[in-house]
Amino acid sequence: MNSHDFHELTHYVMDSPAHPPASLFAGGFDDWRSRARLAHFLAMPELKKKDEAVELFRSVVEVEIDEENPEQVEEKVYALQRLSSCLREDKKYEDALRYINLAIELIESTDYMYKYILRGEVWADRWNILHDMRDIETAESEIDEKIQAYGNLPVKHISYLYYGYRFKAQLMATGMMKDEALDYMRKALSYMDIPEQYKKGLEVAFSAKHDNIAWILNTIDHACPPPEKIHWDI
Repeated sequence: MNSHDFHELTHYVMDSPAHPPASLFAGGFDDWRSRARLAHFLAMPELKKKDEAVELFRSVVEVEIDEENPEQVEEKVYALQRLSSCLREDKKYEDALRYINLAIELIESTDYMYKYILRGEVWADRWNILHDMRDIETAESEIDEKIQAYGNLPVKHISYLYYGYRFKAQLMATGMMKDEALDYMRKALSYMDIPEQYKKGLEVAFSAKHDNIAWILNTIDHACPPPEKIHWDI
């Protein structure tokens, strides 16, 4: 890809229903943040430009950033995370794992409280890829390490533990173990900041009488507040 291709793709995205402002890409092809932002839009399924998105995301991987700048760290982590998810969608699990590992390495190199990225969610992406690769044992071992490390902290809203227990709930669901899945999901939610207006919907979701546990967990997810829009301590 060159600057001409980049220019054409920015106009393709700006003319799409997403209609982002041109200022997002003002740095041009030579600016890694502009390339990453464009890639996020191109990766949207409705734009049908995943190959171009992956190429742009890959161009960001080796970029050196100012790790004293939390916005730069977060933007690169987000790019690596989305690159990994694009590759996972194409069942390129080894590549997907490599890039989510780089995202984890970067996000854990600082103690910033990020605006949008959740540490637990990035780890959950790794655990889901490991699941796809049939390495559930490693995923569960890492989750148990997180539980041991963070389970007794004097703070309540811990994204590692929310996503860890949620993963365990989903594993139980695949085995049709309804009670165990719901127990793990209750434990997951004990680490999430849940505003009062969501609690009734969650109560209804948990009280479902049927045994389609995958459907119940999906209903619980939809009854929860968006994780990126609520308070987390870690």
